[in-house]
Amino acid sequence: MSRVVRVLPDEPAVDREFDYLLSDDVVDSSKCSEVKVGTVVRVDLRGRRVRGWITALDVKPQEGLTLSEVKKVSSYGPPSSLVELANWASGHWLGSRVHFLRTATHDRVVSSIPQNNKQKYAKQATNDLAEEAFRRGGAVVRTPPTSDDVSIAVAAASQGRALILVPTLARAQRLAVAMKRAGIKVALYPRDWRASAGGAVTIGTRSAAWAPISPIEAVLVLDEHDEAYQQESAPTWHARDIALERARRDGARWVITSPTPSLEALTCGAPLLTSDRATERAGWPIIELVDLRNEAPKAGSWCSDQLSRSIRNHHRVVCVLNRKGRARFAYCDQCGELARSEESGKALGLDGDRLVHPVDGDDRPAVCASCSSTKFRRVKLGVTGVTEELTHIARRPVAEVDSTTESLPVDADLYVGTEAVFHRLDGADLVAFLDFDQEVLAPRYRAAEEAMSLLAQAARLVGRRENGGRILIQTRMPQHPVLQAAVNADPGSLARAELEIRRQLQQPPEAHWAIVSGSAAKEFIDRVGNPDGIEIMNSNDERWRIRSNDRQRMVEILGNIERPTGRLRIEINPLRA
Repeated sequence: MSRVVRVLPDEPAVDREFDYLLSDDVVDSSKCSEVKVGTVVRVDLRGRRVRGWITALDVKPQEGLTLSEVKKVSSYGPPSSLVELANWASGHWLGSRVHFLRTATHDRVVSSIPQNNKQKYAKQATNDLAEEAFRRGGAVVRTPPTSDDVSIAVAAASQGRALILVPTLARAQRLAVAMKRAGIKVALYPRDWRASAGGAVTIGTRSAAWAPISPIEAVLVLDEHDEAYQQESAPTWHARDIALERARRDGARWVITSPTPSLEALTCGAPLLTSDRATERAGWPIIELVDLRNEAPKAGSWCSDQLSRSIRNHHRVVCVLNRKGRARFAYCDQCGELARSEESGKALGLDGDRLVHPVDGDDRPAVCASCSSTKFRRVKLGVTGVTEELTHIARRPVAEVDSTTESLPVDADLYVGTEAVFHRLDGADLVAFLDFDQEVLAPRYRAAEEAMSLLAQAARLVGRRENGGRILIQTRMPQHPVLQAAVNADPGSLARAELEIRRQLQQPPEAHWAIVSGSAAKEFIDRVGNPDGIEIMNSNDERWRIRSNDRQRMVEILGNIERPTGRLRIEINPLRA
């Protein structure tokens, strides 16, 4: 006996389903006890044997067709709910369903799923704010950066089958160990794929949004603002959005937490819960601002007197500079003001006797808007140069850290590096940002949010103010909303200011973008035409930005256009646009 099943081959370029005959003999020879939607099979496609997923059972075949047979039932795959979710995600981010189902499938053969037994464990201390959020059914919780992950995760686990997302693998591993010690059975995704499919509380990074736990009873996303949750390559899906869509479909309670919630989270329609002002402020370290304009007499020096004293007075110090080469910025040699555009406020670079912006095309004479001086200096600050100078200033070993650094020297307690240093250390007495202006003035629409996220990471490294946690920030713009929000431990003030800017400039989440690039982009854009509600802007010959107030309409229009031959990349609301 045979039945007809529909199979989606593991071929992203194809992204089509085909009907196959599935015989009882093939099923009986498999180690899987049953065949269902999501089961992984092997089929012949265009002369090759490929992997695929069953997407429908007992299909009525088209008359007159001779169907090939499924050659092998290989393994259990994602549950049917994730197969349906892949269909939704494919339309939401204009990506192949294969991309999502690969993320949801174990890389090894799974021939059995453990029994889904309801967990029973002793009542643990949980986070009151998280408990309140879960009682509401769904909420955004703004937590201080030094808050405890474990108590919030336990609150999620107490709801039942929980999916818990964290930004990094190291934090996922630490959280899993802590919860196991509390007597909670957890699965670390993707390693414990089978246990997740069996209903264990599942913890993981971005890919865990596709964990096979089903149905979900609770969803928790920790540090929701972190950029690691969004896929950089197309399709640019976001783990937060996947997890919340799963919660909506399963009727699960959900909570997303962050010390600096993203604007997307704040505008999702859910209530925002926060601690009282005293508690939130206590959860941030002391933040000191050093106005580099007051260092103008020593304009060639990057190290302020206050930074020099702080390095001598603190044992373990981390100096952060997200630049290896030279900066694009220029500042007045007389008053120390940064050269900025009068229209956009973006930083300008020095090109001969002109102040220019390489992207926006802003171009004006090199005259300071504050003191009318015509003498400017380029900021020439890089990690390697700072490391060499700091060795002489501090008179002790200095360790240089970047994304390629695998291990830190055991004899160093003074570090200079990019933000990668936050992932290499577990504590510090002081974090110093040597040139924070490059963060808030970066040519990206999310620059302010990203800068605030860096401060939250630094706060987590140094700890609470009552324990001596301290961050020192060198800047020429001490009144910038990011810095004032950090000094006052009030991320909400920045969110309000940023949301108004995004509204005026029609940037996400107030509008939606699609970035179209590649050798076939021009032909694709020509096919798009000029439909109502869609605005097309050309960045260069191979890159276009499409803007619309209606995301659903935008993706429907783009998704219905036949793609031309050639390389084409479509990114929906990418982080760095």
